Amino acid sequence: MNKQRIVITGMATINPLGDTVEEYYQNLLAGKSGVKKWESLDLAKCENRVGGDLGDYDTKAALERLKEGIGEAKFKKLRKLFRSATFSSKTAVLTSQNAWLDAGLEGVEIDPYITMVVVAGHNLNSKYINRLSKQYEEEPEYMDPLSSVEAIDNNVPALISEVLKVHGPSYTVGGACASGNLALRDAVRDIRSGEVERAVVTGALFDVAEPDIQASVIINSVVMDKELNEHPETACRPFDTRRNGFVYSHGSAALVVESLESALARGAHIHAEVLSVRANANANHLPMPGAQHQAWVMRKVLEDAGVKPGQVEYANCHATGTPAGDKQEIYALREVFGDHLKEMKINAPKSMLGHTCWASPLVETIGGIMQMNNSRLHPTINVDAQDPEIEADVCADGPVDWEVNYMLKNSFGFGGLNCCSLIKKWEGA
Repeated sequence: MNKQRIVITGMATINPLGDTVEEYYQNLLAGKSGVKKWESLDLAKCENRVGGDLGDYDTKAALERLKEGIGEAKFKKLRKLFRSATFSSKTAVLTSQNAWLDAGLEGVEIDPYITMVVVAGHNLNSKYINRLSKQYEEEPEYMDPLSSVEAIDNNVPALISEVLKVHGPSYTVGGACASGNLALRDAVRDIRSGEVERAVVTGALFDVAEPDIQASVIINSVVMDKELNEHPETACRPFDTRRNGFVYSHGSAALVVESLESALARGAHIHAEVLSVRANANANHLPMPGAQHQAWVMRKVLEDAGVKPGQVEYANCHATGTPAGDKQEIYALREVFGDHLKEMKINAPKSMLGHTCWASPLVETIGGIMQMNNSRLHPTINVDAQDPEIEADVCADGPVDWEVNYMLKNSFGFGGLNCCSLIKKWEGA
């Protein structure tokens, strides 16, 4: 496979810290928490009641804001599609369309057969399907007429390809919390193979349902500390001695990635360059993170890019706030970077975002690119007493001015699914 250079030309996100890239970045810098008590879910029977709840997000207003950029005809089409679309579908389409606009592709004549859509995630419409099940029990005839189409995951890439009028490969990639990076990996591989010229890589929102959260309570993976549940902004605590589990959050993100040749030919603004994406597995289906396997994939992503560990200034960590997970990630970083880890900066966006699940690698990559391009890193909040085993600068004291040329983005999913990307600051061809 050739080493054709691949760049990011479009970025968009909807998450608990904002629905524009700039708002999101400014809230990260401010150390603002997007975690609150769930209102769109009834968790009265559950020990975990906090999360990044976007259940009241106004998709109609967000669509209205797109009207000027996409034109009246397309706006009307989207408004019609949104009548039956699920929450996950709507937010995925909104972020994909915004990334398309950011990439300067709206109204541009391209070959639609060499543009692909890869959606990261699975079980996307859990809450919707849960509601359908209840409706079936009450009265089957009143189920949504299009539920057989809208409920399934593949409807999300189908909608995005329809809205953007692209005819290249369109599908979903599922790998739990590593899904976003795995989708980016597919896009990079297909561009480098020559099959496509560009890709829309979308991390779809996981519309989590009450049973999903209760299932996580049963295996002790989410925050159940009563005091932390009473003070949601303090609940997610990566690297802290009191970390108690992760926090579910809504979130969606999209990147437009394309060959450097394509981007330069059309004079596109380039946000960053994707050097490498690698994946592996722990060969263990249980949610037990493994430093040895995480270290292997980090090492390979650097080797692929021809980058030495000492060149990497910053790692955007997976760091969910679980007792074992954070520690294993640090062990892996220490194995790969050795003493250089003390010279690096790392931080944990989930301390403010909560865990945006399948979309999290892409949501957090966008935040990482903004930090890299502005030479200013966001803090990791809620680190009141840093775990002494986590010997690294986690930016616990506030935002930090820091020059970054190479960013490692880690993502590690349930089922031992690991995927890391290496992103380089764009400095010209």
